[in-house]
Amino acid sequence: MPETNEGEITGAIPTAEWSPPPEAPPEAAFDAPPSAPSSSARSEDEPPPVEEYDPPPTLLDRALATGSLTTIATGGALIGLGLREGDTSRAFRLAGRGLMQRVTGASTGAPLASVGIGYLHHLLVATFWGTMLGLLVLRLTGFARVVAAVVVTAAYVWCSADYVPVALRIGYSVTSTMGSAVSIGVALLVALLGGIWLDATDTPE
Repeated sequence: MPETNEGEITGAIPTAEWSPPPEAPPEAAFDAPPSAPSSSARSEDEPPPVEEYDPPPTLLDRALATGSLTTIATGGALIGLGLREGDTSRAFRLAGRGLMQRVTGASTGAPLASVGIGYLHHLLVATFWGTMLGLLVLRLTGFARVVAAVVVTAAYVWCSADYVPVALRIGYSVTSTMGSAVSIGVALLVALLGGIWLDATDTPE
């Protein structure tokens, strides 16, 4: 039998040397997921928002607004003139009856139809005069506008009684006297001053 040294074991399985496990990498070493671009970076890439441009009103727009004020103010004056006679629609009814007589030759007509035609006549004529006078006044600046409003109103009152045709007169034949024409003139002046005030508030600094 082969000799063996004392304490030596034959046929023993060799064992591998033990080594400590590798240390885990720090958390910072892991690849972080790509972060979303910041809002500042997006704002640099995206075009800036386009602001809507609101053009200022033109002279015709402002004059039409003055014409609308004229229709309201003089309409109230005509209602007041009719109220003195006990009929608030008297001015519109007489105007409508006069227009129907000119067109159809009939001396009478339905009261409701006469009032409607008279109101439509007032709407067109008052808007026309307010717009035309507004074009004259609003093209000026400063205190000259107020002076011009007084002058053109006085000119209308003076001309309406004798020189302006009845069909183009605010109130038709109801304002043929100087007293009623003055009432319409006061309402017209208020409307022109209101148009000046509206234009001053809409004008950018």
